[in-house]
Amino acid sequence: MALSMKGPVRLKLPRDPLFRLLAVNGLAGTAIAGLVLGGIFLGNIGNLRVLVMSAEDPVLPVIMLAFGLFITLGSVVMGSAIMLLGETGRSGKGGGGAARHRLPISFTGQMKPVPVPARANRGHDLRR
Repeated sequence: MALSMKGPVRLKLPRDPLFRLLAVNGLAGTAIAGLVLGGIFLGNIGNLRVLVMSAEDPVLPVIMLAFGLFITLGSVVMGSAIMLLGETGRSGKGGGGAARHRLPISFTGQMKPVPVPARANRGHDLRR
């Protein structure tokens, strides 16, 4: 029996650019989580591999750890992609408005006390 390949397998992505962005970055976060999970077990961090392998049902702890890593790292990658949507490059003139709110590098002005009027609250006794 011969296997016939018609061509490369392509992933069906959504047409909407935002959903496509989320799907691609979600898959990237899942791949990163898989690498982290493999690294945890390969490096035997915290003696976790030995602990899991000596468990009565070793599949359940692996699934629970993988689920937590997939949710955490997938959402981190997707969130960072959304935060970087307006960036146009290193010029700092893209989204977020970080360039507009930066303080000057050097402060040369004199510091002066500013009087702030405050009314006393007569409902509370401060002599406790």
